[in-house]
Amino acid sequence: MWAPEDVTEHLPEGNWQVIALDEADLDAALEEVQQVLALGHYMAWGAAAYRFTQRTGARFITVQHGLHTPYAPPLAPGTHLLAFSQADAEFWISGREDVTYDVVGSQLFWEAAQKPPVAPSAIAETPIFLGQMHGAELPRASFARASIKFTREHKAIYRPHPSEKDKLSRLTHSLMSKLGIDIDRSQQPLNQVNNPVVSIFSTGVLEAALRGVPAWVYHPNPPAWVTEFWERYGMNQWGSAPTPAPQMPAQEPAQHIAEYLTRSLEN
Repeated sequence: MWAPEDVTEHLPEGNWQVIALDEADLDAALEEVQQVLALGHYMAWGAAAYRFTQRTGARFITVQHGLHTPYAPPLAPGTHLLAFSQADAEFWISGREDVTYDVVGSQLFWEAAQKPPVAPSAIAETPIFLGQMHGAELPRASFARASIKFTREHKAIYRPHPSEKDKLSRLTHSLMSKLGIDIDRSQQPLNQVNNPVVSIFSTGVLEAALRGVPAWVYHPNPPAWVTEFWERYGMNQWGSAPTPAPQMPAQEPAQHIAEYLTRSLEN
């Protein structure tokens, strides 16, 4: 495990040793590595890990870790993708012939599906709109307009994303409060919230659906890519039937990935 900080508390019990290694030290320290598993090669540590595979001939494997828009960084040349679904694999690969893939499912959704379903009688009436003003996929004004329009028209609660801490987001929250919009500042985990969930394209919509909580997507004037995103993930728009829970694979994704890596090393 190569990471920017000590992560042993998150790893299985064992005799882990913590050693400081720069990228220049990897080749000598990891001579027998045959494959590298990462979330991508578009951030500093993933990029360094990918360069390591290019120098050593190890295989670079990317695990999908979230829902994908057209703004997702492309896959590294020659990578093997472990995708949530067939549709996600085809979307991300986009016809490239240098990338291979396997479908393993989403560990996030698997864990959400293991929780006891919420009883219909426990579901609150007031919907919660999930904020995404931190995102770069849409202009901030588009996020704000959609959030304000929905929460005012449906007397919904606005739940800021944890990343909405910048000055402009705080000013927008202040404006929303002045408009009479209730802001949820409880920081209660979303998987404990039993209000109907609405968002533009948040993963939380599918997590709620897996818990049996009614969930929808909403935008008054969605760009074409947002509509395609909704269709690819089976998200239903506000005013229609609630979003159905995503279909779960027969095997836990984490176990599937572990078995795939083991087989790859044996071949």
